[in-house]
Amino acid sequence: MQFRGLLRQSLNVTAMLLVLQSCTTSVVVDGTVPTPLVSVIPARMGVYYSDEFRRFKHEEVFRDSGGWRIDLGNQNLRFFQNLTASLFAGVQEVHQPPLTTEEMRNLDGVFIPSIEKYGFLTPSISGLKFYSASIEYRVAMYDKVGTKIGDWNIVGYGKSEGGLFSSDEAINEATALAIRDGGARIAIELIDQPAVQNWLRSKHELIEPSAGPPGAAESIETPETPETREENVGVAPDA
Repeated sequence: MQFRGLLRQSLNVTAMLLVLQSCTTSVVVDGTVPTPLVSVIPARMGVYYSDEFRRFKHEEVFRDSGGWRIDLGNQNLRFFQNLTASLFAGVQEVHQPPLTTEEMRNLDGVFIPSIEKYGFLTPSISGLKFYSASIEYRVAMYDKVGTKIGDWNIVGYGKSEGGLFSSDEAINEATALAIRDGGARIAIELIDQPAVQNWLRSKHELIEPSAGPPGAAESIETPETPETREENVGVAPDA
């Protein structure tokens, strides 16, 4: 009898999950892709986007509100392509490192973004009157010979008022804002990281011309520092 009760309970739970999964809300995140206004890091970077980053999807089932399938991939990728093009002096998309010496010939390093975690809340879950989303990014940088400069976790947040949109539109809006917030934080915080500043100084020293006859060497501009950089991150008109 006890076994039959457990079996019946298990079947009921399975049936409930199947019903919830059949009521899945699908959201393909879209919207405008702004071009961030940032202070340029004076380096030519290879950028690697993994397949997971390019096609990132999140699926979750809630007991009270059914299933959700959220596709961030294309919107997230387009935003980061705009972000990196503005953030570095030069950008080239590359395959998964390590790269050969020849492939790195015109590059100063490699930049690799990834998504560590995505989460969202609806009013029915949080008890609040808005939808919210958060994205935890991890960004890693490597120098010209493949030595890691550093990696950092940065979280972006977004929210959307529940009464202004349908549930799928609200999650779309909150997620798009979280992507933009995460990108803005990366743009603001990356150049101020001590490891990045040390790398820029070492890169400058490596390319400093050797002493020679007066006028023989071309001058090289000193890389920007936190003291001289103007932190004016914003959003330009839509691309």
